[in-house]
Amino acid sequence: TLLTPAPLGMRAALLSRRCAIGVRRVTPALATGTTGAAKSASPSRHWVVPCAAAAKCADPKRADRGWRTVAHRGSGTDPKRAARALSVRARAKDDDSGRGNGGRDGPYPEYFLDMGPRIRKTFPDDADFNLADWDVICDVRSPSEWLEDHIPGSISTPVLDDEQRAMVGTIFKQKSPFLAKKVGASLVAKNLSAIMDQHFLDKEKETKILVYCWRGGERSLSLAHTLSRVGFTVGLIPGGYKRYRSGVLDFLRTMDQFNYHLIAGKTGCAKGKMLQQLRKQGAQVLDLEEMAQHRGSVLGEDPSSQFKQPSQKMFDTRLWEIARAFDVSRPIFVEGESSMIGRVQIPKNTWAGMRRGTVTLLEVPMVERVRWIRGGYTHFETTETPRLVEKIQKLIPKVGRTKVETWEQWIMSGNWDLFVEDILANHYDTAYALAATRSGRDDEAADFLMLPNTEDETYAAAAAVLIEKWDVRVPPATEKETESEPRGEPAKV
Repeated sequence: TLLTPAPLGMRAALLSRRCAIGVRRVTPALATGTTGAAKSASPSRHWVVPCAAAAKCADPKRADRGWRTVAHRGSGTDPKRAARALSVRARAKDDDSGRGNGGRDGPYPEYFLDMGPRIRKTFPDDADFNLADWDVICDVRSPSEWLEDHIPGSISTPVLDDEQRAMVGTIFKQKSPFLAKKVGASLVAKNLSAIMDQHFLDKEKETKILVYCWRGGERSLSLAHTLSRVGFTVGLIPGGYKRYRSGVLDFLRTMDQFNYHLIAGKTGCAKGKMLQQLRKQGAQVLDLEEMAQHRGSVLGEDPSSQFKQPSQKMFDTRLWEIARAFDVSRPIFVEGESSMIGRVQIPKNTWAGMRRGTVTLLEVPMVERVRWIRGGYTHFETTETPRLVEKIQKLIPKVGRTKVETWEQWIMSGNWDLFVEDILANHYDTAYALAATRSGRDDEAADFLMLPNTEDETYAAAAAVLIEKWDVRVPPATEKETESEPRGEPAKV
């Protein structure tokens, strides 16, 4: 048995009211005496208004076509329950925009608590994104996630540490998502207190704080909400680190658009020092060995970083951080490297651009090369001699056991000059030539730069020469100059 539908005139009036307030869905009220004798029934009448204008909805026939039948959920034969299910629910204009604050931007529906515009969306892949705009950048992921890679300048403020994150994840999968959220909320609340005490009690109200987590979800929102309610200026990255990482990779795919000028030369020619002088004088420089914390050879581990290298993701981030500020119309000076620097790899498009680059080949006397190497590897002559002996064992397949044993004797007797010169001549120079061939670089066509020593003044002067020749700061003239006209004036056509 069906409930008797409301008269067409009443239905049209209700539809007109719905269209006037912009509600998606209206359920007519079937009050006692409105529809006549109400009969107990399981199905009821609802409609979804397809039109936007109230005038069109006022047409009784059009209104009648808007009706559709749906079943009450468990209403059975209870008239009161059926009546409650059919009560009018007049919703605000942007009903779906406020559900969980996840829809379109707009005002909250009147039945939600309006928290106000306290947290600003910030996107690191925007062209105008500037890390310097933020006083504090908080990475709320676990400490191990932060160590692997993070936005430059961010501090680790984990709302869940590695052990807690693993525990909550296990509960989520093996027991219940709801239980996992309760346990997680309890842990986050305790950690938020420690974060506030450690990092923000001494901060002024004007402090600008950017917050992110893995995907811009609950972890980052917990800290961002707390800080915003205190009164700080707070930004949050929708999509979190995942979005940031995607932006880094997108940028690295464009690195082959630059022109590269390679600073090449045998080991001990102080190529890194040349890059430093070029940078001091305003050139665009990528010091890949500095970013990789490795000098690119079997003995190239950096003692200042406890002989550890960054992850590949962190290496990519360091490259992005520097290169995104470069002018594509100017060249990038970079050391002629192989595609691998220790355990990290030069991104594919960067490497492709380098292979097409022009080359300056440094040449320095052997005695100066030996002096430079010894000055840069003092740890092998002092605290890390056993490590050196261990490392050169890897060269046995290339130079033979007899040669390596001879090196060991020189090392143990402190004959450092002889050891360094011999390993340069019998291993590094040969390895350099092979690497140049594999990379496709034609050193025969390179510019040669003979340097008498590795002193600062010598390299500063050489850097100025390189900049003058290769770094085009002013666009070339668009019209050809002639001898008959003063220099700097365009030729008359």
